[in-house]
Amino acid sequence: MKNEKPSPEQKLFAKSVIKIISPQLEQFKFKLHKKTVTKYSTTVIWRKGEQYIKVVSTTYPPDGLYYNVILGEGDSDDFFEYDWNSCAIWALAKIIAPKAKVFSYDFPFDDSVESSVKAANNDLLLYGETFLKGDLTIFYKARAKRNKKRQPYKIHTPDENGVYTTKDDPISTEKKKKYS
Repeated sequence: MKNEKPSPEQKLFAKSVIKIISPQLEQFKFKLHKKTVTKYSTTVIWRKGEQYIKVVSTTYPPDGLYYNVILGEGDSDDFFEYDWNSCAIWALAKIIAPKAKVFSYDFPFDDSVESSVKAANNDLLLYGETFLKGDLTIFYKARAKRNKKRQPYKIHTPDENGVYTTKDDPISTEKKKKYS
């Protein structure tokens, strides 16, 4: 998958994300950090110090067709760190406006790409405003609420008889304690 050619729909999505969201984030001193576009996914990351904004999409059939706007702190490239130390914009919306109808976004195609990305950008500016300005209070509440409900990842290990034992993954256990 590393050398796969980006699909036209992911290329269009990435181009729209950069065109629409980058200028807004630059006003808050976020700088484009990384852009990865593949056949089935796009990841665009902007950073400001320890904070980051990440837009991730998938069109991989088993995953579904959606994208998210994610806010995080720390290492945006380390799986365990970003998995436990981030949350989607809809999680902040649930804290700020509990009745808001903000969720993951359906992956847009063709003529709907720009309007969908503009709507996601509006949600980011509305519900992520304090985060963008450097106040992580609401982000911490949303992250803790999300992580308290989650279980650490499990490790299933067979013994010599093929009987499996299950234990909590120590890294995700540590991250759960730290970020809940």
